[in-house]
Amino acid sequence: MALTRAARSWSQLVLQILLLLTGLGLLQVVAERTNHRFDLTPGRELSLSPVTQKLLAEVKDPLRITVFFRRGTKEQYAQLLERLRVLNRKVEFELYDLDRYPDRARTVGVTQYGRAAIEYAGRRTVAPALPEEELAGGILRALRGKARHIAFTIGHGERAPGGGPESYGRLAGALAAENYVAEGHSLLDGPVPPETDLVVVAGPQHDFLLPELDELARYLKGGGGVLLFLDPAPLPNLARFLASTGIRLGDDFVVDREKRVLGTDGLAAVVELFKQGNPVSDPSANPIQSGVVLPSARTVDVAAEVPGVEAESIARTAPTAWAMADPARARRGEEPSQAHHDTLGSASVVVMAEIGSPGDDAGRRRGRMVVVGDSDFASDAYLDLLGNRDLALNAAAWAAGEESLAGTRTKKVPEVIRPLSPLVLTEGQARAIFLAGVVIEPGIVLVLGSTLVGLRRRRG
Repeated sequence: MALTRAARSWSQLVLQILLLLTGLGLLQVVAERTNHRFDLTPGRELSLSPVTQKLLAEVKDPLRITVFFRRGTKEQYAQLLERLRVLNRKVEFELYDLDRYPDRARTVGVTQYGRAAIEYAGRRTVAPALPEEELAGGILRALRGKARHIAFTIGHGERAPGGGPESYGRLAGALAAENYVAEGHSLLDGPVPPETDLVVVAGPQHDFLLPELDELARYLKGGGGVLLFLDPAPLPNLARFLASTGIRLGDDFVVDREKRVLGTDGLAAVVELFKQGNPVSDPSANPIQSGVVLPSARTVDVAAEVPGVEAESIARTAPTAWAMADPARARRGEEPSQAHHDTLGSASVVVMAEIGSPGDDAGRRRGRMVVVGDSDFASDAYLDLLGNRDLALNAAAWAAGEESLAGTRTKKVPEVIRPLSPLVLTEGQARAIFLAGVVIEPGIVLVLGSTLVGLRRRRG
């Protein structure tokens, strides 16, 4: 009888071990055949950005990436390259110590640590292997075979693609990583160069002349892309040019005293209302969820339908915002009031438009234009606030015809001192935090301390 019990116990133990081994084996098989990963980090640091994912979806032929690293840094490159290969099995990569294989590096055009030679369909390009956006830009150049060209207009006090915090140096760098080459161009010096994919008008302080606007209209009708970032300022010629396309450029200043960025005077407009399904603020199910900060905004809206033009407003402020009719009053910090013809309510601040009828010329795409009622948001000081970077780069991608580059991107730690905090609070929330941290919490500690001291004195 004892032997039977012992045999039964051993049989159950063997069966349990066999079931455990079988379960582990099945789990291993599932793990080997499934590439899905779960990124639980707060900022999704272990996941590729949606832009990189869409770019890899275009890779149909073998893509070979050869990275030459400095000794001791191999692992940081290997992790990113492995994520690329998991997403697309057409991606192949190799890693070499540059000090041990200098001749191999020179044969593929690499002369520095941390550079990647990217080969696709007989083309080769060299790009930084980190960060992700730089490597993705190199992959894009290998896929396209040529760079895209951006012309920043000059001659009207526009922001330059390089310089101090008010410049567009960061934006130009981000565009360069996505295969764009930026140059300055005056519309008075001649027509837009034929190889130009995008024209950027970045915060002009003085109005354009009519011949310049005629050239801009010609460029748009020919299928070009234009970005207009316009601060509150008198620009009558530009306003009439936009009115000819059905877009109204408001001569006002948007303020929001209730929904404000912490530490500001309330002049910055916080934009969180985006039209769903548009390729600029809501591209391919990757919407800008963090909102956008426009430090000094004017209203931009669709006023009328114009034949051959499809325009729509895609971003609006909160209902608590005011459009102040006199920008000078807003800058002086005066309170908005209906008595001064100020308008309360949600205001349109971003408009996208397509110019030209679809069947005008076979094979030629329609012109594309994005108008934003602010230029500060894309400057070096504000580009990395909330979703500002994504809005600027998505607008450039759509206007230039590179829809695959529209989407959210990896967040970068800014290298400049920013005048704003990215924390957005209403007046009530700010007061509640102040009262809780400065009044209530110390008060509770004081009351408890006083009570304990009183009890000890009574007992003593």
